[in-house]
Formats: sequence, C-alpha cells, structure tokens
Amino acid sequence: MGGMPDVQGEQRASTFPDWLSQELAQRGWRQADFARATGVDVSMVSRWLHGRRPDPASLERVAETLGLDLDGLLSMAGYRQRPRNDDPRIATLVAKIRQVEWTPERFLIVDALLEDLRQRSRRIPVEQTALPGLGEV
Repeated sequence: MGGMPDVQGEQRASTFPDWLSQELAQRGWRQADFARATGVDVSMVSRWLHGRRPDPASLERVAETLGLDLDGLLSMAGYRQRPRNDDPRIATLVAKIRQVEWTPERFLIVDALLEDLRQRSRRIPVEQTALPGLGEV
C-alpha cells in the first residue's frame, strides 16, 4: 500500500480505501464488525474498500465510531483539500486542542511538555519517548 511513514515508521495510507483497510486490520475488525459499529451495510464497507467514496454523512458515522476528526476523513475521501499532513489522528488532536479553554497556566504546562519532548528527541527518537505521566509509549 502506498503512503508515507507515520511516526512509528509504518506506512500510512494515502487513500481512503488503503487507510480504512489498515484501520480495520489494526483494530482486528472484520468488515461486518465495522459495518455494525458504524450502522452501515457491510456491502457498503466493501465498496469503500474497493474505491467507492463514502458520502459525508457516512464519514461522520466513521469519525464518531473511531473517535476521529471528521475534517481529516473528509479530506482523505476527497471532499476537502488535503492538509499537508492528512493523518486523521493529527486532525483529531488539533480538534481537541481547539476545544481547550486556554489559560496562561494551561499554555505554560503544554509549552513545558513540548519543550521536554524536544529535549528528549535530541537524545532518542520521539517514538520511543514516554511523555511525563503517560507511561511507556
């Protein structure tokens, strides 16, 4: 499958069908499991995996089911211009950051965490770095 490596060095899908196939494999789901979870017919999931573009309402169900940001999925499916990095997990993180009520204290905490990550990444690869309070990566 084509794509760019993600932060863990694995290939990240460059198309919606490739991404969906990888996502199902990572979760250990069959097409029927995913169809049941999203509330669509299994034949529709099969069509998506073979290149049919899901409609925006279906993508909304996919985003909700997988806990991902809808904007990233809409971009990957071709409804919106793709951002520079089209990994839906990054779009989800950005959406969560936008929901934070930023106070000076919260900003300083996040800034300190990012600086700690920058310092650690100079010594070891980022994907091997545990964030403070989150245990092993």
